[in-house]
Amino acid sequence: MNKCLACGYKRENFDIRCPECGSFYPTIAELIAEEEANEERHSFRGYCKRILAADDKKQELLNELKQIKEGLSKKALFTIFLMIAFIFALTLSVL
Repeated sequence: MNKCLACGYKRENFDIRCPECGSFYPTIAELIAEEEANEERHSFRGYCKRILAADDKKQELLNELKQIKEGLSKKALFTIFLMIAFIFALTLSVL
């Protein structure tokens, strides 16, 4: 980290504490743990854990799907629609 998270003071050496506001700079271990937690929240495993831990699993599943859908572009949504339509058409032709 080159800047203090609390005040934005530029860090020029390897101090543990910010000389401007006195807050501690995060350690490498803290930064790695924060990044791992962020990855866990945005992974398939994280989605499943949140859904299974919820009291209303159906509502939580709908919330997760809504968040995923909001993150997709129109092109991606159209591609998913075409894949589902193609699979549906193949299923009907077999029957």
